[in-house]
Amino acid sequence: MDEMDFEILKKLDKNCRISYSDIARSLDLTVKAVSKRIDRLLENGVIKYFSIQFNYNLLGYRHYIGSFLIDKAVQPENFFKELQLLPEIHEIWVLIDGSLTISFFAQNAKHLEELINKLIQHGAKIRGYTETRTHFPPDISFSPTDWRIIFFLLKNSRASKLKIANALSISEKTVMRRLNRMVNMNLVQFIPEIDFEKFSGIAAGVISVVTEGPSKSKYLKLKDDKNIKYWRNTGGVTPSIVLFVYGRNLTEIYDMYSYLKYQEDVKDCSLTFVVKNWENSNIIEDAVLEKIQ
Repeated sequence: MDEMDFEILKKLDKNCRISYSDIARSLDLTVKAVSKRIDRLLENGVIKYFSIQFNYNLLGYRHYIGSFLIDKAVQPENFFKELQLLPEIHEIWVLIDGSLTISFFAQNAKHLEELINKLIQHGAKIRGYTETRTHFPPDISFSPTDWRIIFFLLKNSRASKLKIANALSISEKTVMRRLNRMVNMNLVQFIPEIDFEKFSGIAAGVISVVTEGPSKSKYLKLKDDKNIKYWRNTGGVTPSIVLFVYGRNLTEIYDMYSYLKYQEDVKDCSLTFVVKNWENSNIIEDAVLEKIQ
């Protein structure tokens, strides 16, 4: 892994269906060099697969991200085994200070309360959590054909229109028309799923930022801030932002943290480093499958 690999990951995170030629042009590389780098990221397991995000409210779910600690009296191995039984838990990042960043889903306030209580019963201590900010237009529904395409793209969102058409027994024109609608109306985002444990030669960290006021303006500024090297960011409904950052070493990541911490519109800022990540649930995949059955 080097910094150019992470620049490619950032391009893919904005739209992993972007063409190799567009990536090459923006990073002053050859198409062949981009192709080789992405192939290597896939072969080495850094990119697990290409996926798709959309408005989970259409499935009756809300997406949350939170910070938790494991009670010292609980064995970590047993804790993770218990969490595997909770389908709402989507993804877990284990951090160097022993804390966890957890991505999870809940259908409503009651469901959320029940899930948090289960986490506490299993030995989790809550630092805080927030519903992630949705950047998709609300209440724009998908057709049955749309849901079939989305289901196919959950694990293969760089698939060609022809491959999608053949797999779903529909015309390539239908696929093109449906995808163009999703993209033009900003109904979906095509992203790579990353395995943090496969990073080599680069340090990875998580910076959580709490803003003085609404986080949206800060979130938009950070997306274009060249001083912050990130490949994934998440904005919360509450005034909070989570950045997954990288650097040549721990010092470089700490410098980014210090740069953010002392900005006027930042109320609080915390930093920790990723040592392991764990993907658990197929809850969204199952919910989409119900739409097309």
